[in-house]
Amino acid sequence: MSSGLLLAAAGGATRFRPYASPDHHVTKARYITSNDPRGYIPVYEYPLNGQWIMLDMDDGYVLWTGIWKADIVKIIDSQPDLAAQLRRVRGGYLKIQGTWMPYEIALRLARRVAWPIRHDLVPLFGCVCSANAFAASSH
Repeated sequence: MSSGLLLAAAGGATRFRPYASPDHHVTKARYITSNDPRGYIPVYEYPLNGQWIMLDMDDGYVLWTGIWKADIVKIIDSQPDLAAQLRRVRGGYLKIQGTWMPYEIALRLARRVAWPIRHDLVPLFGCVCSANAFAASSH
């Protein structure tokens, strides 16, 4: 795996890569779906507490459903401008179903709500998931 979330040109396309973590086994996968204009979603993924943490290799979108099971409607109500940036995958392969959001938004929300699993998010967010990166009020 890579040493960080990089925007690396691969054949002219921007690609996102996870941070290295000795505690997590991150793999690559490609899921066919009619919910995406590409016809598939290429991801880096790893299991966490019975869920899958996924990062879209092409655009950096994160499967938020794997990180936090909170009602996404409440998040949207508190940040209405967020709704236009979300992707919802329904139907098809169960593993990729849920709410996907841009990397920066997922990082910001993780800092607010994911204190208990911060160390398990290192492959996704790197050292920014350390204790000093989360707001004191988060825990």
